Amino acid sequence: MNKVDKFYEVKNLLQCPICGKKIRFHAGGLVCKKEHRFDISAKGYVNFLQSSKPLKGYDRDFFESRHRFFRGCYYDHISDAVISAALGHSPLEVVMDAGCGEGFYAARLCGQTDAQILAFDIATEAIKVAARNPAPVKWLASDITNIPVKDGMVDCILDVFTPANYGEFIRVLNEDGIVIKVVPGEHHLQELREAAKNQIRNREYSNDDVLEYFADHFEVVSSELASKTMLIEGDALADLIRMTPLLFDVDKTAVDTSRIREITVEGQVLVGRKK
Repeated sequence: MNKVDKFYEVKNLLQCPICGKKIRFHAGGLVCKKEHRFDISAKGYVNFLQSSKPLKGYDRDFFESRHRFFRGCYYDHISDAVISAALGHSPLEVVMDAGCGEGFYAARLCGQTDAQILAFDIATEAIKVAARNPAPVKWLASDITNIPVKDGMVDCILDVFTPANYGEFIRVLNEDGIVIKVVPGEHHLQELREAAKNQIRNREYSNDDVLEYFADHFEVVSSELASKTMLIEGDALADLIRMTPLLFDVDKTAVDTSRIREITVEGQVLVGRKK
């Protein structure tokens, strides 16, 4: 199946983000009843955004660095925990990766399930990188505040190290659907945080507020800490420095990373069900 035809499989899941009408597959694109048209790029993604403003820090170099860093297996234990939680849910027919970035989690999950996977990000540069992956994921450029998916169509939502919109999540989830959310753990990237301590606002990190907010919206089914400290050097460290939002407002030239020999990647993996 080519990169355009794969969207035919999910046309019945989608709705127009402009008028909310259902979408049909027509002449190599997606068109709603009011003739709002969304072309399918030959590169394998659909742009549902009404406007596209560059996001500070989230440029092509950022996502290329993420792509390379993830290939180094530094986040595999996080991905394994997410995939295990997803595969443990039944039925698993439609999965949505919200804020998918360059597509690491969606592509890995796609290799272990026959479920339809919709993955979107508001950063078009992220989707362009993601769409290079041969996995049959349906890549979308879309706003999390206006998800182009019909009500009650999704079995499982992934929200990994990225902002959420719980109102939209609840709308698109079916009655038995779950959200798998990953937030940074207390020790996440602690070595880098220590090196930049004189420039960042909070040397210590707490996810208590995020966890409480999640529990306000969903029944927490499980919570698992996925943590691993690994050796890191050279190009991998350089990619990490380029790809972490932790250093967006930091003068990187003033951060001494020469003593960093290892890095801790830690995430709290939450599974929530609609209340």
